[in-house]
This record gives sequence, structure tokens and C-alpha cells, in this order.
Amino acid sequence: MQVMRAEGLAVSYGARRVFAGLDLTISTGRLVALVGPNGGGKSSLLRVLAGTQRPSAGRVIRSGSVALIAPSGDPPGDLTPFDLAGYGLAARKKFWQWWLRHDEQQRIREALDRCNLADRADDPVATLSAGEVQRAWIAAALATAPDILLVDEPTSHLDLRYQVEMLQMLAALARIRVSVVAAIHDLTLAARFADDMALIANGRLQTGPPDEILEPGALSAAFGTPVSTHRHPTGGYLICLPQ
Repeated sequence: MQVMRAEGLAVSYGARRVFAGLDLTISTGRLVALVGPNGGGKSSLLRVLAGTQRPSAGRVIRSGSVALIAPSGDPPGDLTPFDLAGYGLAARKKFWQWWLRHDEQQRIREALDRCNLADRADDPVATLSAGEVQRAWIAAALATAPDILLVDEPTSHLDLRYQVEMLQMLAALARIRVSVVAAIHDLTLAARFADDMALIANGRLQTGPPDEILEPGALSAAFGTPVSTHRHPTGGYLICLPQ
């Protein structure tokens, strides 16, 4: 079932056109990896899909609620994951409704548990790893019960272990029917975990299964350097390497 459809999207900044004529359909319970070169429009597209940025042309039709998680500065070290996870709910309240009801606190605890942070819910952020802070922001989005989760670079600044754990968690969220679109730099990790791929480069968007989109010719043209692909001998997913 479709939860979001974009038609004829275009984004320009002054005389610079980032992309135009983009169409995209997001289905329920899918993890979509958004890949492409720096400056290709990944972050702009996520903001337009979330509704935090108006496109220069086109429209986005949403049949569910959307939450966007984008890179930001480090949160104050004395905050806790529970504080961060409550941010999304607090942002949707009137300014005089600053308290959290019991059911909202329960939703935050459940979101933290889903992000494997239940045992660190009340620890200062300064004592957490970068991966745990990333998961706390995702818990903040989940506490609002979104149908669609948009994540800009969820694996940035994480070591290999936490990159894998982050994508495992996003894939698990997709299995419980939260549609996830994540901008990912590592093509091999994207191929390993994503149900669908969306390659944005040179103002165009190509979508489809990983085996179809991660084609050496298309990747080489997108990134401006020769790229080869190889099949993982046991996992079966594609490994993408510069030549």
C-alpha cells in the first residue's frame, strides 16, 4: 500500500537546479536507501518529502504521518535519552502544554525500548556513544507514531559496528510496517539492508530493487568514477567498490 507519492518534484537554489521532474512512490513497510553523490539532492529531497521545504515544482501526496531526522549539533550533555525522545511529542504541543501525560511517557519508554535504549533512558547524553545518541533521536521520532520515517545520514560518524546496528534497527522498523527512507553513503551497506534503492544524481532519480539500481554503469555515471560490483559469497548482496 502506498503511503507517499511524489510527482514532478523540482528543487532549485537560485540559478542552480538540483533536480527536476522527480517521481517517487513509498510503500508501507519498506526500507528505501537513498543514495547518490554529495550535492546530488538527497537532503533536499528528504526535506521536501517531509514537508519542511517547499519544492520549486511538483507535489507530495501523503497518506500517513511523517517524521524527519536530520543531522544536528550535539545535544547538551546533561540531557537524557528520555529527554531527547520526548522532544518530538513536546514539539507538537501547545506552548502551555509542556508536561507529558502518562500515556505519552509510556510511548517514549516503548520507543526507547525499540531502539535498544531502555537501560540507558535516564543516563546523561554525555556518557552515551554516538550511535546511542543517534538511536535516541530515532526514538524521538518513533514516539510520535509516524507512518513514514525519513532519516538523513543515520550512519554518519559511526564506526562499522554501530553502522550495522543502526541499519539493522531501521530494517526491523520496516518489518513492523513503518516505512523508512534513509540517505546512506555506503553503497554496500545500503545493498545489504534496503528493500528498495533510490539513486539520485545529475538531477535524475532512479528507483527499484538493489540489483537493478546498483549497476556499474549507472553508479559510475552518478559518482563520476568507475565503480564495480561483486556478489557477496554467502550473503548474496552486492558489494560496490571504486575501481
